[in-house]
Amino acid sequence: MRTPLRVGASAALVGGALLLWGCATAPRREAPPLVGPFALRDPAVSLRRGTLSEGDAERLGRGMDELRAGEVTAARKRFSSGAARAVSPAPFRLGLAYADLVTSRYGPAREILGPLVQENPAYVPAAEALADLDAAEGRLREALDRYRALRAAVPGDPRLSAREAATLSSLAGRGSADAEAALAAGDLPAARRAALSLVELDPTSPTGYRFLARAAEAEGRLEDAWAAASKAHALDRGDDGWSKVTAALAMKTGRYAEAVAITAELVKRDPSAASSLEEARFQFQVQNLPEVARRAAVSPRVTRAQFAVLAWWLVPEVRESRVPAVPEVAMDAVDRPESQALVRAIAVGFFGVARETHRVGADQPVTRAEAAVVLRRVALLVGGGGDLPECLSEERPAPSSLEKCGILPATTSRTVTGREAVEGLQAAARAGRGGDAR
Repeated sequence: MRTPLRVGASAALVGGALLLWGCATAPRREAPPLVGPFALRDPAVSLRRGTLSEGDAERLGRGMDELRAGEVTAARKRFSSGAARAVSPAPFRLGLAYADLVTSRYGPAREILGPLVQENPAYVPAAEALADLDAAEGRLREALDRYRALRAAVPGDPRLSAREAATLSSLAGRGSADAEAALAAGDLPAARRAALSLVELDPTSPTGYRFLARAAEAEGRLEDAWAAASKAHALDRGDDGWSKVTAALAMKTGRYAEAVAITAELVKRDPSAASSLEEARFQFQVQNLPEVARRAAVSPRVTRAQFAVLAWWLVPEVRESRVPAVPEVAMDAVDRPESQALVRAIAVGFFGVARETHRVGADQPVTRAEAAVVLRRVALLVGGGGDLPECLSEERPAPSSLEKCGILPATTSRTVTGREAVEGLQAAARAGRGGDAR
């Protein structure tokens, strides 16, 4: 008994050898295939012209008619007779394999089909029958390789396209179930192996990359998790759930620009993600600030010096405005990282210097009441003294007034966090420029 053809060899050879398709022997008659898992394509297809004599072609056609009519015994006899007398017995041997397939004699069918395909990889009906047999016996990976090789050689064939898609779907479902089970059991190496198999199976599908990301994140390998997650997202940007996962990994790995881009697209479809977008934008902005300003932005209680630094870097008008007079010198504004910004904040009237101590209180936490007054002055500075929103109309507005127009959040705290200072400065600047503070 000859050794059946390996799938890899079939895939390599069928692609080139099936160029013979155009010079194939024409089938005897048009006939629909039997309904079932096997195509039973006309054995005369893809044979070189002249392979079958007129009598052999007639004999082969009659045998196929009998097979399609369910007369398997008669068909088997006719195919056996043809194989014994024909110059080229290959199509009759294939007919015998067909008879074995429809009677579920898969072992004998494989003994015929393997050598047939090995002898002539360009013999489409035999190669297809072997692929169908692999699929019927659950050898899905081998079947998929064969269908892919056939599809590449016979493009546009609807049955081969459907069989490839169905086999791929079955394999993907099996692999996904294995990966999910491994993750649930905490067997991360097994989950990773299953995920890699899915990627190898279909690199254009996001499924394998998603499992790779989940396994890597569970192992604490966030960089690897991001790489796989972003690949999956690129393959399917319309999956809202995975967009959230990918954006979260972008945040965890400090890729705030990517988080903003992903979440901004998501918000168009899911407005509930707006808060995540705000967080991503805040973190992106903080990431791009100088170190001293970054520390200020994440401070739980921002000081006057820190507030001054944030105003300097977030509001261009603060650092670029003309100062009418030399600002009063504050002893505690000298020789510190925030000196330049703090001196400018004193000069534009954000903070005053105590006459008795000559200190500005650089390390003193900014209260909400003080922040409300300073933020109004920011809006005035930006607007050049023009009209302000009603919430900023009073010279010393209460924090509750700024809450109404979204410059300060509603809270019971007496002090201001770095984040509140960042967002308040930006909102006050927008209000000063004549826009909506929100």
